[in-house]
Amino acid sequence: MGEAATAAGPARRGRIETLLRADLARLGRAGLAFELCLSDAVWRRAMLAAGCPAYVARLASPTARRGTRGKLGMATICHFRHKHTAVVYVRTRGRTWEEIVETVHHEALHLARPSLSHRRIEAVLHGA
Repeated sequence: MGEAATAAGPARRGRIETLLRADLARLGRAGLAFELCLSDAVWRRAMLAAGCPAYVARLASPTARRGTRGKLGMATICHFRHKHTAVVYVRTRGRTWEEIVETVHHEALHLARPSLSHRRIEAVLHGA
């Protein structure tokens, strides 16, 4: 089993942000602005603050998945369509460092290559 993600909040956040910036640089998107969120609640506040029209419409939709958790089916890539800072959610609670790294790589690919599907991203990450 990998290293548990129990490091102090600011140190863990710094490691995740450094990893995300390195991935974006490797993918040719070093200058891409993003806001890193480590919880659902922070992600929701960031999306509202960004004024993302897709997020606002999703909240207003009667068919949106309701509940207190989750991203309502939103992808990280919506910033390209709506011209706001990328809002990146990386869940850390109860996850190993290896699982967090996997998510960071996944989100970096979403940001740098918005045309890639989830299936294609999995193929890139896991060599299929």
